Amino acid sequence: MVDAVNYSYIISRVNQEFDKLPISCVFFDSVDPISSSSMQKINSKINKHTIVGILFCQPSIKFVKDEILPSLDYLHHRSGDNINFFCCGYGAYWAPENENVVITIDGVKWSFDNKSFISIIEEFEQSTKWKYSGETELLLLDIIPSTNNKLNIKNAIVCNLELMYQDKAFTSSRAFFENLIRYFTNSENKSLLEYSDLKGISQGLEFLKNSILDNLPFKLKDLYNSTKSYAIKDIKK
Repeated sequence: MVDAVNYSYIISRVNQEFDKLPISCVFFDSVDPISSSSMQKINSKINKHTIVGILFCQPSIKFVKDEILPSLDYLHHRSGDNINFFCCGYGAYWAPENENVVITIDGVKWSFDNKSFISIIEEFEQSTKWKYSGETELLLLDIIPSTNNKLNIKNAIVCNLELMYQDKAFTSSRAFFENLIRYFTNSENKSLLEYSDLKGISQGLEFLKNSILDNLPFKLKDLYNSTKSYAIKDIKK
């Protein structure tokens, strides 16, 4: 779990993650012109990219009090370096006069600020086609490197967690996040999502979505394949 008081900080942290990833290349044993040309063509289609979670959860909402806040410290340690979940509007080490402590993560007090929360919402709405529902939402964003100080979002899984909970899509948010984290602790899955050719990027995200859907009750699987509360969307403007 990562505290996020502004949109720029999210961009900075995502770029740091890209810097940690090694360059992925395809090599051929032969160096004849045909193979060399093929190598260049394949490497030109390989994108370094990552999946990050953007969590919009207001601590005053009952669902968040009951389902999200009590588990944040556990999820912080459980997710480790496998995936970053950015908690919008939350921050640590604030001046005492600005503190509004709502949770303690890894022994550090986290506060929440509505102005920061709203600012991040507005930044996302201005830079993408996504519109905040007003409820608790998780955006799983498929991001590739960008040089224009923006999040270069290719696709997104948009989850309205409150609606999914009401529909009994999961027994608890803990179980939902546990399934997500387990997916990313699998080295094969993580490798698939870190590197892929242009076609494989969307296929990887589709595979992630299907992996989550497989944990839903049978009757809900078809519903959440088509519903607006849970779908793969191109939110890039």
